[in-house]
Amino acid sequence: MTKRIFALILALLMVIPIVACAADDSGKPAETTPKAGETTASPASTAPAVTEPEYKPTLPDVKYEGTELVVVHRAPDEQYYAEIYIQAEEINGDLLNDSVYKRNTIIEEKYGIDIVSVLAASPDDSIDIAAQSQSDEYDLAFPKMKNIASTITAGYLYNLHEMPHVNFDKPYWDSNFNEDITLYGKLYAMVSDISLMTMIGCRGIIFNRDLAKNYNLEDPYDLVRSNKWTLDKMIEMAQAVSDDLNGDQQFNELDQYGMLTESSNYKFQVVASDIDIFTLDADGNPVCGFMNEKTISVIEKIRTIYKDETHAIDYSDLNGTPGAAANGSYWNYGREIFANGQILFVQNGPSSLGQIVEYGMEQEFGILPNPKYDAAQDNYYHMPDWDTTVLVVPSTNDDYERLGVLLEDWAYQSSQTVLPTYYETVIKIRRAPSPEMAEMVDIIKNNISYHYGLIYDIDANETIGSAANSGNIASVFKVAEKRLNAQIKKIAEAIAKLP
Repeated sequence: MTKRIFALILALLMVIPIVACAADDSGKPAETTPKAGETTASPASTAPAVTEPEYKPTLPDVKYEGTELVVVHRAPDEQYYAEIYIQAEEINGDLLNDSVYKRNTIIEEKYGIDIVSVLAASPDDSIDIAAQSQSDEYDLAFPKMKNIASTITAGYLYNLHEMPHVNFDKPYWDSNFNEDITLYGKLYAMVSDISLMTMIGCRGIIFNRDLAKNYNLEDPYDLVRSNKWTLDKMIEMAQAVSDDLNGDQQFNELDQYGMLTESSNYKFQVVASDIDIFTLDADGNPVCGFMNEKTISVIEKIRTIYKDETHAIDYSDLNGTPGAAANGSYWNYGREIFANGQILFVQNGPSSLGQIVEYGMEQEFGILPNPKYDAAQDNYYHMPDWDTTVLVVPSTNDDYERLGVLLEDWAYQSSQTVLPTYYETVIKIRRAPSPEMAEMVDIIKNNISYHYGLIYDIDANETIGSAANSGNIASVFKVAEKRLNAQIKKIAEAIAKLP
């Protein structure tokens, strides 16, 4: 399993002013004028020297006056995983919006171009239609990773390993994605700092720290640091806090649980346990790699808590309740129950933190990496939701020299503007109740893993879910193995024929 070690993006000369005028979660700027009796430190007489990051790209000094960089992407008001990192029309006081605007303005002014957004619910469909008519109207797109398999195998996307000026070894590109998804030297999608969708859609464990303290449990932050945050430990803690709060002798959404669960979460813990969903055989061809005794052990362990209705409640159990109706969905209601202090652990991504804040959670909460399988495991691992987006380039675009320069600089500038704003301000400052959260987010962010099934629509994740929910793990695996290997073989043969 490959692991990406991101460079820590500090960019202090940019981040410090952001902190000084940070907006609260309502969008209202925080008060920066000192109150009566307060004093402020005098500014230093000599400004510190500005130094460029060692990974700044070396690109040709060129202008593309009068041209456009046309990007098709999901709208910023989509219900799930809205794309808010590509375009900003103007400065409006929202920190993230303004960072996107600043980044785009840098690129536009430096190269004399206009970045043009085209909104589409399914950018992959837009690429397909353009390719079928041999149109070069789009320079790049950000479709959901789960939707691009047929677009790739039809030959509608460009092999990014052929893109000039782009260096995937730089920290603003996700080297894990490159290593995990490249097949036969070909890569038709990529993850970068241009859009942070994959990072915020990466599953970790959100937890109620005060609830753990109330039950005299070990501090999960200390467990992570001491290499004792394991699957068994998480289950043990989850089993310690359940309570029939209203005393009616039954457990429902009014009570307290160790975990808020969803049936699809098994796959995230399989990956977290350092299990490769796909591997390469001796000839370099992909084959299924997860159907083994360790995976069975992981699923069986998770089932001990997920299937225990006195210690865990599933999101789907909230369907049809008054709370779900009032909140618009049982997903929203589940997060409100967590914010009410009734849940110790829930597996979700950083994207859920803002919603928990909006529900007014009064207890201290935090985020943790997924637990290791055991203490012998070398690291903590994470996988994104396959509804998150990836960058792709249509094969009908033939101006790759220009596009390579723009992509490399756009990704780099994102690492200096958008990423620090989100990472240092939105996560670490505005939404973090404790400094430990920043440390945990670093661990999650630095260890994202991918597999071919996320991109090529191979139902490995569904197989894991079916095995877990049925309980007949070994038999489900036995039936599925031939089918999954046939699916990946067909994909591999198609990829081998592509340019």
